[in-house]
Amino acid sequence: MCKRLRTDLDNIINEKGIEALLLYSDSFRDANIFYLTRFLAPDPFIFLKKVDQEPIIVVNQMEYSRAQKQSVVKDVRSFYDYNYLEVVKSIKEPQHSASRFIANVTEKELGMGTNICVPSDFPVLVADVLRAKGYTVEPIFGVIEKARETKDSHEVETIKAIQRVNEKVTSEAIELIADSEVGKNKNLYYKDQKLTVGKIKSFFGHNLMENGCLPEEDIIVACGPKSSDPHFLGDSGDVLKADQPITLDIYPRSIQKRYYSDMTRTVVKGKASSKLKKMFDAVFEAKNASLDAIQAGATGSLVYDVCCDVLEKRGFATTRGGKKVTRGMTHGLGHGVGLQIHESPRLSEFSPFPLEEHVVVTVEPGLYDPTIGGLRLEDIIEVTKTGYNNLTRMETNLEI
Repeated sequence: MCKRLRTDLDNIINEKGIEALLLYSDSFRDANIFYLTRFLAPDPFIFLKKVDQEPIIVVNQMEYSRAQKQSVVKDVRSFYDYNYLEVVKSIKEPQHSASRFIANVTEKELGMGTNICVPSDFPVLVADVLRAKGYTVEPIFGVIEKARETKDSHEVETIKAIQRVNEKVTSEAIELIADSEVGKNKNLYYKDQKLTVGKIKSFFGHNLMENGCLPEEDIIVACGPKSSDPHFLGDSGDVLKADQPITLDIYPRSIQKRYYSDMTRTVVKGKASSKLKKMFDAVFEAKNASLDAIQAGATGSLVYDVCCDVLEKRGFATTRGGKKVTRGMTHGLGHGVGLQIHESPRLSEFSPFPLEEHVVVTVEPGLYDPTIGGLRLEDIIEVTKTGYNNLTRMETNLEI
């Protein structure tokens, strides 16, 4: 575990007047426990840190050897070190065995009646058992998440490598669309078969997996008026059409390292309408102006305002000031990316906090019109002391 994170955890433990931090989860789904341990496991395990001491993890026997090799927490213990079988056999209802076992570990490591800090999503059944044994269990909010905001050089390089995969596969998908033929009703065909949303998603899934990344099941491939919904996933049977916007919002995750990247491009096979070109020019300008406003110390709300200034000056509505709009920019400007696809910090009207150096965020202005469709352009960047480092290299072209 890095020195900075260990210090952060000790500070919160001391501030709350508690004696330990306790987590129990699997690191496939829980970004925080993976961040603390760098050990990837599908089954839940225990993370326990006492004040001013190095943490320990307690894993099932099957994972013990692997955890010793891979975890950044050096004190790795097995369930069997805490009489796991005896505890489980003594419980009449198997559903309660995990709770009783965690309480048993806690008692052996901390003694009775101490104060424990747990994450806000800690299992309530475990908390109830601990409280019944006399422990004070208090939630912590945002401490580990705040530590995760700032990325070290290794994390940035990992995200950059995933972004290279994202760009490679997205470029190939766009090339596939560009090579398609236009048929009846402007339907697109590839090798004499209709080019559907499902086929494009399958293309992404197969090629991302081949490059060591997991495609999220809700990646966005949307065409025409349906793309006016920013998070419309696209029905698998929808046929892509010429002369209409096709939005591709792709956010792959590294299978091994668990970090995400994120990028959106909107393209048109054929000719874009004059209205769509106007939208594209406005979004392109807004993205560049927003990027120019980014540096350490700038607030998320300031960068968002810069974006809205550009769009509103060009005659498009935004939701700034709480306005309800059906045409225009209907969402915030960006979000942090790391072990989760959406994490802090945010670039929005509700983000008055200064951006810190080395946070990684998206910049993704968009405009939406239910009669035309949507147009969104998204880059992923690292905030620097005097500006930003754009981790996205892929060009932005509307017509293909």
